[in-house]
Amino acid sequence: MATAYDPAAVEALWYARWERAGLFHADASSARPRFSMALPPPNVTGELHMGHALQCAIYDAIARHRRMTGHEVLWLPGTDHAAISTQNVIERQLAAEGTTKEELGRDRFEERVQEWYRSVSATIIEQFKELGASLDLERLRFTMDAAYVRAVRTAFVRFWERGWLYRGPRIVNWCPRCLSAISDLEVDWQEHHDVLYFVRYPIDGGPGRDVVIATVRPETMLADTGVAVHPGDPRYHGLVGRQALLPLVGRGLPIVADEAVDREFGTGALKVTPGHDQMDWEIGRRHGLPLIDGMHPDGRMRVPDLPVYDGLPGVEARPLIVRDLEAGGWLVRTEPYAHQVGHCDRCGSVIEPLLSEQWFMRMGPMAEQAIAASRRGEVRWHPQRYERTYLDWLRGIRDWCVSRQLWLGHRIPVYTCSAGHVRACVDEPDRCAECGSTSLTQDPDALDTWFSSALWPFATLGWPDDTEDLRAFYPTSLDATAREIINLWVSRMIMTGLELMGQVPFADVAIHCVVQTADGRRMSKSTGNVVDPREIVRRYGADALRAWAALVAMSSQDVRFDESRIEGFRRFANKLWNATRLVLNGVGEAAEAVPAPDGDLRLMDRWVLARLEAAIAAASRGLDGYDLQVSVAALYDFAWHDFCDWYLEAAKPRLRDADPAARAVSLHVLDVLLRLLHPFLPFVTEELWHRLPGERDFLVRAPWPQADVRFANPQAEAQVARLISLVEEIRRARQGAGAARRGGRLLLEAPLPAELPELVAELAAVDLAPELTGPGTALAGAAARVEFPASRADAAVGAAARRRLEHELTRAEAKLSNPDFLDRAPAAVIEKERARLAEVRAALARTG
Repeated sequence: MATAYDPAAVEALWYARWERAGLFHADASSARPRFSMALPPPNVTGELHMGHALQCAIYDAIARHRRMTGHEVLWLPGTDHAAISTQNVIERQLAAEGTTKEELGRDRFEERVQEWYRSVSATIIEQFKELGASLDLERLRFTMDAAYVRAVRTAFVRFWERGWLYRGPRIVNWCPRCLSAISDLEVDWQEHHDVLYFVRYPIDGGPGRDVVIATVRPETMLADTGVAVHPGDPRYHGLVGRQALLPLVGRGLPIVADEAVDREFGTGALKVTPGHDQMDWEIGRRHGLPLIDGMHPDGRMRVPDLPVYDGLPGVEARPLIVRDLEAGGWLVRTEPYAHQVGHCDRCGSVIEPLLSEQWFMRMGPMAEQAIAASRRGEVRWHPQRYERTYLDWLRGIRDWCVSRQLWLGHRIPVYTCSAGHVRACVDEPDRCAECGSTSLTQDPDALDTWFSSALWPFATLGWPDDTEDLRAFYPTSLDATAREIINLWVSRMIMTGLELMGQVPFADVAIHCVVQTADGRRMSKSTGNVVDPREIVRRYGADALRAWAALVAMSSQDVRFDESRIEGFRRFANKLWNATRLVLNGVGEAAEAVPAPDGDLRLMDRWVLARLEAAIAAASRGLDGYDLQVSVAALYDFAWHDFCDWYLEAAKPRLRDADPAARAVSLHVLDVLLRLLHPFLPFVTEELWHRLPGERDFLVRAPWPQADVRFANPQAEAQVARLISLVEEIRRARQGAGAARRGGRLLLEAPLPAELPELVAELAAVDLAPELTGPGTALAGAAARVEFPASRADAAVGAAARRRLEHELTRAEAKLSNPDFLDRAPAAVIEKERARLAEVRAALARTG
């Protein structure tokens, strides 16, 4: 074996072998218990990011573990067309080339999109392979595949037939850049520091009377059709029912009373603009106020009667309107104002609430089914608190705007004939079913991407057909995702699964953290702070990235990217490599299989086998409960500290002397440890596993380690815990005295365990070799003087260290005797100084 582990020389080779062996293909006809997961499909907008790498680490660890526990595992891969995001990416490319999609034309634009889909999807799959993802690539799905398109159209028609789909004018979140509606859940809210303008609206017929309103968007006042006050606000009792005059326009605005008005905002009087605000639209409906559409879809002003503003972008019209309000004496005052402003999460543009004719879907019936399923405990949440997030949203759910004004995506399958008959169809019709007209027009809009994604757990398995895969692997077992799409995606999968399949789509939902930048910001391509997982893999190997991701993934808080911790797992992989090399060098070529660790076992043998049992229990518990950090932390601690630092250090002489017990125990521990670590570090474990003696299949076909009661040994664990404590005390004494690793006279008063003779042998094995003298070695707890023969150089080192400690003692004592320090310093600082003084005195005492 090489003297160090080289991930680049191992990882690509092993993935190719796994693929050739067909290890990850699930057999729908297998008699084994089934465990299935559908990969949350990455958007084909670009390459994978750190969030995908973290998600891959979770899913792959679970998949490999379940294969080793005897399950028939399907981990189904796929990608999502992400219509609005992909269209934005391609439009930016076209802009860089000096053209637009309109100039290109719809057919040529579609060709370009298809080429983009092929290229990016292939790149994404290769990245998953680099990460070691054990996906069943023979079942690769894409949300624009013909079969998937048919599933989406079928779902739409089913909802249509239930009467849940309707088209009508509503206020929607409108992106003036994308020229499309977007979901409430896709609005990116950001804090803006703006100006709050207080504007005087004169009262018609009442000289000297006016009502002052406060607005942060004076450009929208040109579309005002009313003023609203709270019915319980005594300031405005005499004004309700009267008319206010709209400045700059002169239009009369009825003053109405409505409970929705916030009396604490501004002056308590609200300008009502039904065409440009959701709450205003609802107030307008309740009071019969007219609606004026004062803005074009691209964000330009639509006020033909006021040409000075007409056609200007809203942000450009605002200062002109403020200027004219001030000139006319209507602007009372201004105040700085911080508030949350919605942005399109795809392109970053400020969202305009805009009246638009859109398709909506009634969500109440499906939400009720989902809430009932939750009451029955059909979906388990990890952590459980996220169920409240899900239920709170369901209980307040609004109808879903499912249409988007895009060239990409699933076209809404609604057709209108020349006679005005409207029908939704799965297959494209050639004539109207009612009148026979062959003049049919399909609705131009596309469906919200999340409409098609909501079908993912069953549409990928062949629905609406009754397929073998659907019968074998639905419902799936697990969905792991970030909390930010609980409502966007998880809830909708549950609702559609219950409605269209009659069952929830998965038994468990595991919510993982989000990876932030090192300074705690959101990773974003637009700001250039995204970490490319491929670069991390090239520097440290996929195993290191995966192990770190699994360790932090299920954290209750978002996690900052920490490259140093990934580098630490790179060293961990190398530690495993060197441990295996040490054991194999000690075993030689004679071993044909891993021998059973029985017979004449020494204390350290019995101890490491007992510690291994604890590691098996922790690893299994973490994986079974989707608490991966429990598994990774326990295995890391056992492998690095218990096995490598303590056991192998103690066993080195015995391995060199061909001690059969040391050989058997070392090989057994390695065999089990590599199986336990395989879900998290699949490449290095596979490589080392195949270097152990005996005939070996792939690790995913190896059985998951089970507890062995023969090796449970609390007595050995307690004895070696005392031994380790003694050794660490000796090492601390040496460090405090400045002694070299070998030599240096140290006097250490320490309680000795009753089993001293055996422990002394183990101490010698870990390179301490003390001379122990004292009142006797037969009594437990007896005090012993531990001495190390000193060399001349060691004595000089010890003297220098003692001088440093004496200087530190003088400094600390002087500080703690200073009244000014004691009066002014915080209690925590004083306590810390006292603790340091105690440590220095103890270190001096240990140097004799």
